[in-house]
Amino acid sequence: MARGLPTTEIAAALFVSPHTVRGHLKAAFGKAGISSRGELVARLFAGHRRP
Repeated sequence: MARGLPTTEIAAALFVSPHTVRGHLKAAFGKAGISSRGELVARLFAGHRRP
């Protein structure tokens, strides 16, 4: 997801259904208090800025 892959490609790489990927993303969004992939990526890499 952080690489910008669509749900279908993530699912294929993990040998799971796209529905499963969406469910896990939804759970991660809820725990992080966000609502989009962009927000999740920003939050994950907020402390990893290059000088």
